[in-house]
Amino acid sequence: MMRLIFLLFFSLLFSGLQAQVPKRELRGVWVATVQNIDWPSPRNYDGAKQKTEFIYLLNSHQKTGINALFVQIRTASDALYAKSAEPWTTYLSGKQGQAPSPYYDPLEFMIDQTHARGMEFHAWLNLNRASMSSRSLLSSEHVARKHPEWLLTYNGQLLFDFGIPAARHYIAGLVRNIILNYDVDGIHFDDYFYPYPDPKSTLNDEDTYVKYRLAGESKADWRRRNTSALIQEISETIRKTNPKIKFGISPFGIWRHKTADPVNGSPTVKGLQSYDDLYADTDHWLKQGWLDYIAPQLYWDTAHRVAPFKPLADWWNAHSYGRPVYFGMASYHLGDVWSNKEMKKQVEISRSMPQGQGLIFYSSTSLTKNMKAFRDTLRSNYFAHTALLPTTPWLDSIAPHAPTQVFLANKKLKWQAGEESDDKDPVAYYVVYRIPKQDKKYLEDPRNIVYKGKATELILEQDDLKPGYGFTVTAFDRLHNESRPSAVAWIKPVSSD
Repeated sequence: MMRLIFLLFFSLLFSGLQAQVPKRELRGVWVATVQNIDWPSPRNYDGAKQKTEFIYLLNSHQKTGINALFVQIRTASDALYAKSAEPWTTYLSGKQGQAPSPYYDPLEFMIDQTHARGMEFHAWLNLNRASMSSRSLLSSEHVARKHPEWLLTYNGQLLFDFGIPAARHYIAGLVRNIILNYDVDGIHFDDYFYPYPDPKSTLNDEDTYVKYRLAGESKADWRRRNTSALIQEISETIRKTNPKIKFGISPFGIWRHKTADPVNGSPTVKGLQSYDDLYADTDHWLKQGWLDYIAPQLYWDTAHRVAPFKPLADWWNAHSYGRPVYFGMASYHLGDVWSNKEMKKQVEISRSMPQGQGLIFYSSTSLTKNMKAFRDTLRSNYFAHTALLPTTPWLDSIAPHAPTQVFLANKKLKWQAGEESDDKDPVAYYVVYRIPKQDKKYLEDPRNIVYKGKATELILEQDDLKPGYGFTVTAFDRLHNESRPSAVAWIKPVSSD
């Protein structure tokens, strides 16, 4: 009886550890460039120093265990990249339309550096904003100079009128251009669709509404149809241009209250709603399969009276329609009222959700500055072990073939690539597992991972070379499909002679 209790205890302990150490988990940060929030630092107009800052940011996140960056490359109809019809952003040089000096292409540089560290790069674009202020000094190449008829003034800013088909086509064209010219892993938009309500402002899109509405269609329904048409067009553009690029949205954390929609609404009763106030029907977009993930901004604490974190996390988990949920967390609140303990609660809640496959923190600076020592908590606890990125089988489910000729001698493990995969995709990286002979589930436990990278050989640590253990290698493609494991190279017992 005691033996049974003992085995049950350790079985529960092991399964609990497994739940806390997921093998696959997107661990992301948003890197905001608007108003120089995260990068480059304010008034840093030196291209070389901008590179240095970004490398520091990357190295810090890599050490933390972050495996995906969501970098804002378009803040207000401008560009942090060279191959664009839109003018250079002011946040690089201090003047819109002026290239970085010394010259470089920030997006190309950031992608190369991010990929070199085994991390994904998602291009984050602002959808609706054409200027931060209607009084901004705009380049002659700016959309406001070329197509003022596409824009509306609201709350002191110039915004796109999504009711105009040509304006929607323009935005979809920007996405196509990025995919054609840059090696991004994903296209990402945040929560800015129609503007957040301002009681002192009016969005004067009446003329567009009269011109493009359907018979009997309310303005609210028309606006929602416009944003849905835009998301559908972007999704179809991505699929046609490169079907293996991921597309995701990070919406406001409340779709609709149960008071507005008793059947489908979340267990909230008041406050702003994405569906009614921003005209963003994310529930519809997910049902249609236009998105590859959803990253709701759950920027409230677990004890919030109006919008507590867990009930909203439950709602998004139940309304993901088979797509991964990457929970957006307001780590910037560590700079004011939130505690390290609060963030830990949110991480644990997110990991308990069946569709929860990752976390994204806003913003980058809260982690690089180690606010309330939360970065240390991630490094020593939640992100202490390597996490592989989730798969997207609706985009690609064909894995590479297993590596071959695995050989271990003199602390060096070597292997060769397997046969070409059935879909001709090249191997993107390899993972080496150190396994005990008795472990039947070694591929499921990230604590067994000793290497992730592009090389086909590895110098092992002496501590890893204990008799009774061996090494096996798997190959991954760009969308993180994993091959079967290679043959095991076992560590030979030390001779007693």
